[in-house]
Amino acid sequence: MKTRFLAALAVSFSMLVACGDDNSSSANGDDEKELSSSSSEKSGDSENKSSSSNAKSSDSKDNSSSSKKEEKGEYKREFATAIASGETMFVGTMSLDHTDDIGTDYIEVGTRAGVVYYDNSLFIADLDVGTIARYSLDANNKIGSKTAELSLAGAWANHIYFVNEEKAYLGGMLDSLLIINPKTMKRTGAIDLSKYKGDDALVVSPGTGVIVDGRLYVGLLQNVSDYATGNTAQVAIIDIKKDSVIAVAEDDRVAAVGSLDDSQNQSFIVADGYIYCYSNASWGYAPGQVDGFLRIKVGETEFDKDYQWLVTKDVAIDGVTKKDNFKYLSPTTVANGTKVYSFLNVMVDLQQVWTDMDSYHNNTCKPVEIDLAKKTMKALPIDYTSSWASYGKYIDDDGTVIFAVSTEKDGNAYFRYDPKSEKAEKIADIKQIPMWLVPLK
Repeated sequence: MKTRFLAALAVSFSMLVACGDDNSSSANGDDEKELSSSSSEKSGDSENKSSSSNAKSSDSKDNSSSSKKEEKGEYKREFATAIASGETMFVGTMSLDHTDDIGTDYIEVGTRAGVVYYDNSLFIADLDVGTIARYSLDANNKIGSKTAELSLAGAWANHIYFVNEEKAYLGGMLDSLLIINPKTMKRTGAIDLSKYKGDDALVVSPGTGVIVDGRLYVGLLQNVSDYATGNTAQVAIIDIKKDSVIAVAEDDRVAAVGSLDDSQNQSFIVADGYIYCYSNASWGYAPGQVDGFLRIKVGETEFDKDYQWLVTKDVAIDGVTKKDNFKYLSPTTVANGTKVYSFLNVMVDLQQVWTDMDSYHNNTCKPVEIDLAKKTMKALPIDYTSSWASYGKYIDDDGTVIFAVSTEKDGNAYFRYDPKSEKAEKIADIKQIPMWLVPLK
């Protein structure tokens, strides 16, 4: 997905700072008695059998009816997802029990997109054209009609941070945080961040963010080019009642934290009373930048000086990667305790480099389990996937982890990993390249 940022850097970002009412919407004797009794019992048995037969017939009809409904697509969908066909993306909803239907009635969004679920709706960002549209879902979570849309022509805006059903912040390649109404998708205000722009930055770029205890923690990426971000970690801390900046935490131990390629806001992880902030060091497009994790204690305004985990420098996994070989993580799952799951791109260890868009289909990303507190990482028994298919992972209610992959060995598929047995199994195939797994709950 990183293809890609934008000829849109040339847009006048100051126009987006202005607070506008930006309209874009839109269930005889004893023997006889015995014989009579026996006959009655037989009759009863016959009735019972008939009843049983009717029940079976009814069950059969129900099963047939259920089967016909499923054939018509009338089944519950558990996830929103995106699929890639060539260099085009399609967004919709899916069930792991019906992967043959994936792609039916999906929304085409070009080469770059983001998707998030909130308030029984999908919010789909088509970054090629600069729109974010709200789509309704029916009782089975099948995608419905577009109910509202916000247009920011020429701007990459991929991050929505929901405060409630009628208020959210919107971040992206902007010099501000926009304030919007998610129901109407109209702008209601903005928080100007231009005074925090770095000397070399083209745009402040508020990216990955999370809301905890009345505060929005959002990374300022400080883009200096399409792909390269700033050399310093910066997190703006916003009071969501006052719509004002409380502080900006800064730390030069890693490069800019967060990402613009992270519509699920999963490069920031809330765990163990901290917000763990990850820097991918511009995916390797800015040689010399330092990647890794820092953290901020919830409620505080500075990075924890006693914690750092430099992934390239500190992580070695037998047979996968060596220390000091550049590597980066895709956005992770939410935390289960202090553990998260992700894909580790080890293209340097595999002697691969970014050359063109075909590079994103190279199988260089290894599924991994990460313990943020212990600073440990281990490879999982699932084959390498491409960077294009390194976004779909989800911790299920039973603690198992689902991965969406595109591998050389198993093709395009979904795997389930069990942390208790440390085993993985393929649970479904898919024709297209699978991307996100966004739970519809």
